[in-house]
Amino acid sequence: MKRNPLVLATALAFACIAPAWAQDNAASTGTPTQKLEAIEVTGSRIPRAQVEGPAPVVTITAQDIERNGFANVADIMSSLTQNLGALDNNQYTGGFSVGAQAVDLRGLGPNHTLVLINGRRIADWPQSYGGDSNFTDISSIPAAMIDRVEILSGSASAVYGSDAISGVINFIMKRHADGTTINYRAGATEHGGGGSQRLQIFSGWEKGNFSSVFGIELIDKKPLWAYQRDFTDSRQDSPAPASKIYADPAWGILDEDENYIDPGKATCDALSAYDQGTIIYAYRKNWGNYCGSYYSTGYGTLENSRKAANFWGSANYRVSDSLSFYLDLMASTSHQESYWMPQRWQNCYPLNGDCAPTPFYNAATGQVEQWQRQYFTLEENGGFKPGMIRNIDNAMTFNVGAKGTLGDGQWNYDATYGHSQNQLEQKWPALVAAKAQALYLGPSLGVDPDSGLQIYDAPYSRFYTPLTVAQFRSITQDSIDNDNSRADTVSATINTTELFNLPAGPVGFAAVAEYGTQYFGLKADPLSLDGSYYGLHNTSAVGSRSHAGTGAEFSAPLFSMLTLTGAGRFDRYEYSSNSSSKFTYALGLEFRPLESLLIRGSYGTGFRAPDLSYLYAGPSGSNSSGTDYYRCRRDEPDTAPDFIDDCSLGDIGYNGRSHGSTDLKNETSKSFTGGFVWSPARGLDFTVDYYNIRLKNEVEYQTSDLILREEADCRLGKTLDGTPVDINSGICQQVLTQVVRNPATAPISPEKITSVLVLPINAASDRTSGFDFNAHYALEAGRWGNFGFNFGYTYVIAHKIQFFAGDPVTDELADLYDYVIPRSKANYSVNWSKDAFSATLYGARIGGLPNYDGTQRLGPTFKYNATFGYRFNERTNVSFVIDNLFDSKPGRDSTWTGYPYYSRNWFNAVGRAYFVEIDYRFGGAAH
Repeated sequence: MKRNPLVLATALAFACIAPAWAQDNAASTGTPTQKLEAIEVTGSRIPRAQVEGPAPVVTITAQDIERNGFANVADIMSSLTQNLGALDNNQYTGGFSVGAQAVDLRGLGPNHTLVLINGRRIADWPQSYGGDSNFTDISSIPAAMIDRVEILSGSASAVYGSDAISGVINFIMKRHADGTTINYRAGATEHGGGGSQRLQIFSGWEKGNFSSVFGIELIDKKPLWAYQRDFTDSRQDSPAPASKIYADPAWGILDEDENYIDPGKATCDALSAYDQGTIIYAYRKNWGNYCGSYYSTGYGTLENSRKAANFWGSANYRVSDSLSFYLDLMASTSHQESYWMPQRWQNCYPLNGDCAPTPFYNAATGQVEQWQRQYFTLEENGGFKPGMIRNIDNAMTFNVGAKGTLGDGQWNYDATYGHSQNQLEQKWPALVAAKAQALYLGPSLGVDPDSGLQIYDAPYSRFYTPLTVAQFRSITQDSIDNDNSRADTVSATINTTELFNLPAGPVGFAAVAEYGTQYFGLKADPLSLDGSYYGLHNTSAVGSRSHAGTGAEFSAPLFSMLTLTGAGRFDRYEYSSNSSSKFTYALGLEFRPLESLLIRGSYGTGFRAPDLSYLYAGPSGSNSSGTDYYRCRRDEPDTAPDFIDDCSLGDIGYNGRSHGSTDLKNETSKSFTGGFVWSPARGLDFTVDYYNIRLKNEVEYQTSDLILREEADCRLGKTLDGTPVDINSGICQQVLTQVVRNPATAPISPEKITSVLVLPINAASDRTSGFDFNAHYALEAGRWGNFGFNFGYTYVIAHKIQFFAGDPVTDELADLYDYVIPRSKANYSVNWSKDAFSATLYGARIGGLPNYDGTQRLGPTFKYNATFGYRFNERTNVSFVIDNLFDSKPGRDSTWTGYPYYSRNWFNAVGRAYFVEIDYRFGGAAH
């Protein structure tokens, strides 16, 4: 019998929690409970007095950030148990979006988590995540200016529109300053590298009807180099058997059978002073001898260097009791440097947007050869500095508007214009293939009639002579990308806590209308698009879209113990000559049978409009291979179904091509949460929440294998099992344009596949479910001081994905090879304070991750931070933080033979670090 997931979820989950903080605080101080001021909480535009509502919201306060030793927003987000994606981070120094950091609620991808600042959107990072989708960078948000972070689980498009599929993260910035606070933090790592300094100044100014707060954060962080850790400084650190560990070839020449031509020990000995004296006469089994080093892997950064300045300011002018004007401004500049790997080169020719390695006939030796500089040495490069990847990012977000009350003060309004932009200049050191070819091989002497290869007269002495710095500069240059993104939005909201009264109380209401435009410009260096550089290939994407949306919410007390909430919203996006629109809705129930107990549930629909990266990605190419199913089925039908192994055309080469598509439609989702919040005693509360999210029409790039199978069906008029297929159908006409073949009458290679085009399409379905558990306990222990205990835990019941219709469903928690993700994640802390002293022990647990081979799950890993504070007086505080208290190294895996020999998504090589923090406040009230 097919089970209804909603019924199952309800049965499993009427569980989740909300602490009665106001009651607890009142009881602990012995003062009577007071009516709380109504405020907006993430997930609704209707102000409410209760902290908890129908959907679970996790709150991280400024005090939590300080106590737990978090230095930046990335630290805060990595602590979230709901942040379950295997994300790129600042250890990925050579991939896409270098220098940016994302967050991924529920592991559905960072493009499905909506990030807000004070409830408003900011511009996307001007590069795509993983080369595919847009996302929001969180690294430029100043941690010192955060008042609190609210994390809402589940689809919230009915309130916020597109992107809020797996949840919403709302950074709420400080609005009030008590004097001027100066905070300085400095730190160093126990094993060297990665030292940092941070200066924060936060203040405010008021005069008459004008009030403002503003703050600046200055950051100077040094890089962490791989050679500074004894488990990442050499290829010999690999857990692979010694017979499979080999030196990296700095100088190597291959023959036509791809075996190294022995340079002789004397040749390598003459080069032994290079790479800081690590070049040796090396041997690789089944390949032969060459000159190389085990230590080239150490010449890369494990964490970027970063110098940044972040500003946050907010100003308000009260014209009257019913009208105020305001301005919020956040600006940042960031200069990051990272080192991916030394430059490298092989003789090659531009093909499919890349430079494809190609052998040549060497007239000097009379044989076919392939010259390889798998890396140029540090001395040839002139040190580390010239090889740095440099990111200069300038971002700004401002919102200006008017807010106040209408009529008798029961209605609140807010009209805003918001602008957000992000400009990135990225400089990659690049080797110009043609210049290197000319330097090493000289001019072409024609084409060899036997091999069809280019002929060069290239003596070995030229190859085995190290380049001078000047020579190296003559074949390299910076590849400069200038990328930018921006968003402009005009919005108006109204709300009231008393639209009208029901017997059980007043009905709350809110409405919103907005219009906006977005632009995404990934403008790559033209030479990185056509194969001019060796080992560096890029893509471009330039486009815009407009958006309009309107929505409404209500909150109605049906009975004294039962409240119903609802929201509905309609959004429309227009891009190119196409458009997409979607109506989303949400319903919630809050049942309070006791003052200390809340039972809740919510159901919502969500969507994500096609993002600009998928819509407007420019042409990209690669050398690909696959099966010619059409000719195999037509000419060699007896090889079915194992065409790959048995058909003579089972593995052929062709030009793989891709670009964006403006025919994409919305991704859609459904989300359910259910749970309870229980405060059985003063200072004690529990929350348990079940979540279930189902995502459909997720955008994925087609596979060339799928296109070639469909082409065969169309051309032959039937599928492999005999189902009829109409070649004149729309899908067949599209597929036939994506596979390009030589004409049947071509004198050479008739009907040979020359290229296959893959496009992004709405195809995948993704679903995940699990539980969140949180507990808090505040204990007043008299002369022993005050204690606080906190525990958070997320357990994933299931996470399954189906990429294309007809494909098998993949269980991400069972597929241990392709999905390096945990089933559970936890954090916990104990804090203590007495008089001028305070201390916190914070711990984080990641459930067992799969090993590199995907054959088993390893054990869980743990990390602890300790913070000690002393308040000298009412204005001066000093803290000492130990990050990674027990100096835990990345989880060791005997099968993880890929550098750096651990999962960079989940671990880092920093080790134990020490920080001293001084906080001094001028002016303001005495505390």
